[in-house]
Amino acid sequence: MSKEIKNIAENKNFKAVCVGPWAEIAQFVTGNFKGKVFVKDALATTGSEISFGALPANTPLPFFHAHKQNEEVYLVLKGSGKMQIDGDVLELQEGTLVRVDPQGARSLKSGPDGMLFMCIQTKSNSLGQWTSTDGVPVQMESKL
Repeated sequence: MSKEIKNIAENKNFKAVCVGPWAEIAQFVTGNFKGKVFVKDALATTGSEISFGALPANTPLPFFHAHKQNEEVYLVLKGSGKMQIDGDVLELQEGTLVRVDPQGARSLKSGPDGMLFMCIQTKSNSLGQWTSTDGVPVQMESKL
């Protein structure tokens, strides 16, 4: 039985969910892939797909893949491993971030301590604004 994403709160301008402790990501099942959870539908995102993956020790992903339009950013949250993009192999450790163009053929393999990673997909070349040009100050009473 697959672990479920828990809804926390929702209102007009936000939705909050919880995937649980990082140590429990391996309990999710997406399709035939154990240890993978996508949160786009749970969060109702409209500009990105976010997923988390847990690979046991010394385990490769069973496939290479590329994308039609989306670049991906991989963030290693825990553990270590390797990532192959086309013919290049990168060493990964906790805190490593890697951006891959849509056309890059990619796959991962965890190291001896396994690996927990996050992957964010967005349409390549779609970012027109970011914090310094998109963020605006708002006056509001703090309840924190």
